Amino acid sequence: MILYLVRHAEAVELGTPGAASDFDRFLTPNGNAQTLAMAQAFARLKLPVDAVVSSPFVRAYQTATGLLNVWQPDVRPITHDALAPEKLKPNKLSEFLGEVPGEFVVAVGHMPDLGTYAEWLLGTSAGAVPFAKAAVACIEFRADPAKASGRLRWFVSPEWVM
Repeated sequence: MILYLVRHAEAVELGTPGAASDFDRFLTPNGNAQTLAMAQAFARLKLPVDAVVSSPFVRAYQTATGLLNVWQPDVRPITHDALAPEKLKPNKLSEFLGEVPGEFVVAVGHMPDLGTYAEWLLGTSAGAVPFAKAAVACIEFRADPAKASGRLRWFVSPEWVM
């Protein structure tokens, strides 16, 4: 399995009109541009994607939807609460991701949980995987994702794709 961990793109600050709660924060114009650049980079490099899973929070869901609009316009992301902020349970998330159909899965989430999950998968120390907004880590597994079973294939910042 190949797991692409993606931090959501740039979002508006809490309290912006239309973003009264953290759940409602939506992408900025720059966040939309980051998402489009990431999607186009995946397409240009012919990186395979079988499924996209997202946090239900608006900014992550918009990032996931923006990616799919380029890759598979008729497909919507699968949402899962384990990708929402402060909901991370690595074993449960790995179990769920292992059941998602396909060999190449994108998971869109938030910091610090996404970094913590990547560190758990790689068996590395805390703070070793600092995701910027719209950064992507590609982690490879021989089977389903599990603690310390992944191998980091590559990690890119949004500047790399823009």
